[in-house]
Amino acid sequence: MSDKKLGVRFSEDVRQPAEMDQALARKLFDEGAVLILKDVPPATEFGIDTHSWNTGEKFLGVKMIPPGLHFIYYSAVNTKFRDTAPRSGIFHWFKKGELIAFRWDARTETLVDDISQQDKDNMKQDLKNLDHRLGAYPYQSYNKWLMLSSRIKKEKMEKLVPDEKIISSVTEMVNNPQSTDPDNLPDLTPRPGTSINYTQLSKHRCPPNPTATEITKHHMDRSYQLELFIQELGSAQDVLAELQFSFLCFLVGQNYGSFEHWKALVDLLCGCADSLIRHPKLFQDFITDLYFQMVEIPPDFFVDIVSQNNFLVRALTNFFENVRETKEVDSVLKSKAQRFENCVSKKFGWSFCDDADEENLPVVVELPAA
Repeated sequence: MSDKKLGVRFSEDVRQPAEMDQALARKLFDEGAVLILKDVPPATEFGIDTHSWNTGEKFLGVKMIPPGLHFIYYSAVNTKFRDTAPRSGIFHWFKKGELIAFRWDARTETLVDDISQQDKDNMKQDLKNLDHRLGAYPYQSYNKWLMLSSRIKKEKMEKLVPDEKIISSVTEMVNNPQSTDPDNLPDLTPRPGTSINYTQLSKHRCPPNPTATEITKHHMDRSYQLELFIQELGSAQDVLAELQFSFLCFLVGQNYGSFEHWKALVDLLCGCADSLIRHPKLFQDFITDLYFQMVEIPPDFFVDIVSQNNFLVRALTNFFENVRETKEVDSVLKSKAQRFENCVSKKFGWSFCDDADEENLPVVVELPAA
């Protein structure tokens, strides 16, 4: 997928702010968090959650931020050549009434966290005088953000973010000092501290010492692989937290590695049969989350996702077939999956037939001669 395609713009960018109830506005003014950004050049692309804009001369930050998880991101803009730098961003769990502050470093074109606590305290005391330079949080898109991030708890966010905290659309690569390539060819690896700490899927799709029947079964049903993943995470709901986190990192953070991880998780969940019986709530919530994600992906970007070997169509075809054909699946899950299939078929014009493709054909195992 091209970098251009990853340059996602959201519909809210061009909308006028919605009128806010006065009681809510007062509550957010009193209890909302404040983000101060010093020395940010005019025209810099800046965003919070699913809303982005270009900064003006007097821009100093954002006020009235609801407590909880938010994603702050930015890109330097060369106004002379109309070039936009790769996007960088950070997740932050805002406390009620909290003030955080960053400074723009002109040399690196990044936000740096080097403002003293004393300066932050002074800013908080002087908020009335700074208020006219602070933009209000785009509350009209807050419900959308909650739908896309509701499973991500503070502890999970802190575990997933890179050690250096910055999520970048461009991976900084360095030569691997542990490389043992006999031809001394470059062995590039992400610079330590810059990778998102995703939980890796097990490469084992079968239990140890599987029979021929088990090999065939687990090639068609990825439940064993999902159970290993759940064990690694600690809970079934953490699967959805990681799904949401990777989705936000690729959609808003423009991080391509997160796109690949999101695809892998969707493919894993859609490929399960036995786990539908063990974890009905997980799959009911998966349907909800995937629906909101599909709705919020901008149309041109969505075409790119679908066109990659028809990834999403194939995955959902597999999922709907598993729900239909797996006995003892919870009736609520069956009903929700049927409504989801009907909705997606109508909205996107997709047909989820059960024609076998090469990848989903049964595995033929040759047993050693007796």
